[in-house]
Amino acid sequence: MARAARRTDTPKDDQGTRAPRTAVLVFHGIGDQRPMETMLGVVDAVLGPPATDEEAARRQGSIPRWIKPYVGKDGSFDLKSVTTPPIGESEKRRYDFFELYWAHLMSGTRFVAVLLWLCDLAKRDRKSLPPDARWLWSAAVIILTAALFAVVNVMWVVCTGLIGLSVRDLAARAEHAAVPAAGAFLVIGLIAAGFSLKGLGKSWSLAGLTLLPFALLAGVALWHPLALLTFVPAFAVSWMFLGRIATLVGLVGSMGLAVVVAFWGPFLAVFGVGDGRWPDVGQIPDIAFLTLGYPPTSLWLLVFLTLFVFLAWAFLVPYVGDCARYLRDAPDNIQARNEIRQLGLQVLQDLHDQRSRDGTPRYDRIVVVAHSLGTIIAYDVLRAFFVEQIAKIQLGDGSIAAFREVEALAGQGIRPGLHGVAPVHGGLVWQPIDDASPPGAAEYQAKVRETFAVFSREQTSPGADGAMASPWRVSDFVTMGSPLTHAALLMTRTGTDRELAAKVAMREFPVAPPTLSPGEAERILFVPKDRTAGPPRLQHSALFALTCWTNLYFVQKRAVKGDFIGGPISRQYSPGTMNVPMTTTIMGGYFNHTHYWTPEEGLGDRTPHIRALKLAVLGADACREVNRERRSLAGGDDLAL
Repeated sequence: MARAARRTDTPKDDQGTRAPRTAVLVFHGIGDQRPMETMLGVVDAVLGPPATDEEAARRQGSIPRWIKPYVGKDGSFDLKSVTTPPIGESEKRRYDFFELYWAHLMSGTRFVAVLLWLCDLAKRDRKSLPPDARWLWSAAVIILTAALFAVVNVMWVVCTGLIGLSVRDLAARAEHAAVPAAGAFLVIGLIAAGFSLKGLGKSWSLAGLTLLPFALLAGVALWHPLALLTFVPAFAVSWMFLGRIATLVGLVGSMGLAVVVAFWGPFLAVFGVGDGRWPDVGQIPDIAFLTLGYPPTSLWLLVFLTLFVFLAWAFLVPYVGDCARYLRDAPDNIQARNEIRQLGLQVLQDLHDQRSRDGTPRYDRIVVVAHSLGTIIAYDVLRAFFVEQIAKIQLGDGSIAAFREVEALAGQGIRPGLHGVAPVHGGLVWQPIDDASPPGAAEYQAKVRETFAVFSREQTSPGADGAMASPWRVSDFVTMGSPLTHAALLMTRTGTDRELAAKVAMREFPVAPPTLSPGEAERILFVPKDRTAGPPRLQHSALFALTCWTNLYFVQKRAVKGDFIGGPISRQYSPGTMNVPMTTTIMGGYFNHTHYWTPEEGLGDRTPHIRALKLAVLGADACREVNRERRSLAGGDDLAL
């Protein structure tokens, strides 16, 4: 510990130059997050657990760290930063950790907003989900449809009770109105199909699909008139908010589930529910259509609706609510979303602007680490900040040549592959775990790092005090449990891979390597056709020609094992992203979305996903220096890292 204290008092090396610094900016994920909760988890994973006393410090090789106030760019005093003394014998690099806390800007999410977002997702193409997790989409639409049936049924129970109308009288009135209602449905359907065919120029098959739901309603009206009162409202609302496919899946699923539950009555009676009698076969239509003709239906639906609302308020709103507000383009959400992005831009600019006492830039390397929904927020902030900064960049010959080398490598076709972590010579390195032949993500990122080094040395943009500062110092983007694996579902209108590909081709979404748009000669540099317009400039989507993207995720299985929210970044559109699949035994390997910085019992620093996070944040060279420092503090080379 004395050694660490001595370094704290001498922040310069033997040549008198200031120790270099790395800033690590952490974006937390969804849920009721408390300030610094995620950041401290990342700090402990990267630097090792903090020491509680001298003995623990020696045993763990704990790197000293201090927590100091950091007034957020939004004026928040709840944030703090974590800083370290110089680490390592050669570079003596220091690390400052910050958190972009945004949860307070998403407070007040409404239950209705969450339901509307889920309805929007139901309309999109579920093929973008992993095949073994598509059952989750089906389960969600069945639950939503059943809740809709429950609302309609409960409303009819209340209305008939208020006006004193019996179910028999209600059924008689429904039967009297069945034929006129069926005729009305068919007429409306024929008009809609004719307009689709003649007015919109659609094909006969599409016109038939337009007629189909109206014919279905007419058939229901004639077959079981009482179903008109529950099935028609549920069908119409579901079709409007969930779309065609989700409506059919939801209706068939909820109606089938109702029949199963009804005939499960004798077994439920063992637990004191119902009288244990089998329903009559003639009651099956009332059960399937969830009408008032089968009395237990109303009680079951009321219980289901109560549970649905309670669980939604307890779990959906606090956790899914953040996603609903950030990802849904509704007027109420746009202001909060823009405030979060603006806060991120301000913090990144502040990290670029900070200077040391001698006037040099405080940080020569910035790493952005994000978890869960925070990965989408960080992605949006980075692409917006990159567009702002490239206006300040004047490329020199060395940078242009380096970018052309990245261009040439990308032109060979980056082959997607998966990587794991391997311990080598006291440090950690990435190691391919599949048979993908080079050039792959590892080769691409090595070339990007070379380019970043050339670019950083060559930039000559003077600050206000005359010191030289690179306008772009974000070297790495590290994502954990990222919903960007479902980018097509979450970030497009239709949820299809085709729309995502179109957005990537139009450079709306930066990828690694940058995309080559139709009609463009280069993917990274923009070369003006007019030679007098100046030297080549960076394309606005060339973010990942300077920044390396590493994506960590727990492999999911059937949506419950591993991490369903996270997954690989599309290897079709972003093969230069380093995808790192992982597994863990925490909680038996189930529901591991929040365990990326949690070590496994008995493994500690040797936990595979902790090693992966450390390597992704520090890089191979710095990781070796940190490990060497910890072993030195522990008094030997026996510390297992």
